[in-house]
Amino acid sequence: MSTSWRLLAGTLGILALALLASVLALGILITNYSSGQGSESPFSVPNITTQKGCYSGSCPENWIWNRGNCYYLSREVQTWPGSQNACQSMNSSLLKVEDREELQDFLKLLISDYWIGLSRSGSDGPWLWEDGSGLSHDLSVQDIFPNGWCVNYYPRQNEFSSEDCLRSFSYICEQRAI
Repeated sequence: MSTSWRLLAGTLGILALALLASVLALGILITNYSSGQGSESPFSVPNITTQKGCYSGSCPENWIWNRGNCYYLSREVQTWPGSQNACQSMNSSLLKVEDREELQDFLKLLISDYWIGLSRSGSDGPWLWEDGSGLSHDLSVQDIFPNGWCVNYYPRQNEFSSEDCLRSFSYICEQRAI
């Protein structure tokens, strides 16, 4: 009799997990639809299916098109310099956020933490993007680590935080759409 109960309990457990996954997926779709994003937006840790679903024809395969730019969301983790090299090898650069609107539009749908292309050369140095331009006045960096000279984007808090450049995170590459 205990074998029958174990089988029943295991079956009910699997059904409960499947139901939970269905409810979560439905909630995500409803949230994206009600926010006007449609069903093509990346709303979780990216996978090839999600990224191909967003492929517009003007971006490389497995990149996401948004507002005239192509974004690559890595699944691998790297240090900040390693992330920078990985993006350069794909003829792109780490993400440069122009303004708060870009955060509200596309990046708010992400759930993982990502390296972006913002860093400084010392604790008193200015925050600069890879192209040498400064941080816009409507964006700011939370200095979590006193020696954190590279910046990570935390979508859950919708903020940029300084980090030790040798920590490993996923990264976002960006290039202009063709």
